[in-house]
Amino acid sequence: MKVWKKAEKMLQSKAVPYEVFFTREKGHALRLMKEILSGTKHDTRMIAVGGDGTINEMINGAIGFPHAIIGSLAAGSGNDYVRGIQKTESVEEALSLFQDNAFSAIDIGQFETNGKMGYFVNSLGMGIDAEISDEAERSPMKKWFNFVRAGKLIYLFIFIKKIVTYKPSCMELIIDGDRHLLKKVWFIVIANQSYFGGGMKIYRCRSWMMAG
Repeated sequence: MKVWKKAEKMLQSKAVPYEVFFTREKGHALRLMKEILSGTKHDTRMIAVGGDGTINEMINGAIGFPHAIIGSLAAGSGNDYVRGIQKTESVEEALSLFQDNAFSAIDIGQFETNGKMGYFVNSLGMGIDAEISDEAERSPMKKWFNFVRAGKLIYLFIFIKKIVTYKPSCMELIIDGDRHLLKKVWFIVIANQSYFGGGMKIYRCRSWMMAG
């Protein structure tokens, strides 16, 4: 709400027309995207005031609507979309970006699990990072870390706990038709940008990727 109030004052001071929606539960942002975008055919800016979870819902809700232009004001615990794709460091910079029509197309990843199709714009992870994200999302401590503006520390806290208990597994990876059998895998991340897990940098190492 602090981020939104700041943004709202800036929009009002510049007489920028806008409409605001508040999400009530998980999945609401996705439904709002479909509802809004199905009612218009012209370019529509949809700006999240939240984190990567909100952006993920918005991306999934925007599939099939090429006139959607999506951005974010960083107000979550991870904010990897803002950090790695949008590349803005403040509310002022983000709003200026949207008002200047400085947008471009980006690839969206597609996946299927348990017979259900989904999409992602940041990264798709399997292994310990997926367990960390799942536990962080359900942890009651997350809101307190966010409250003191240290949201990404929840991921580090859970990582330290998981590194003792997690058991690596075998995975089969198929890349351009070539099969790779990997043993004792901690995690695999398919990334669309350079960050995941609340700011962890992904480095390229030969034909593979590694986190540091």
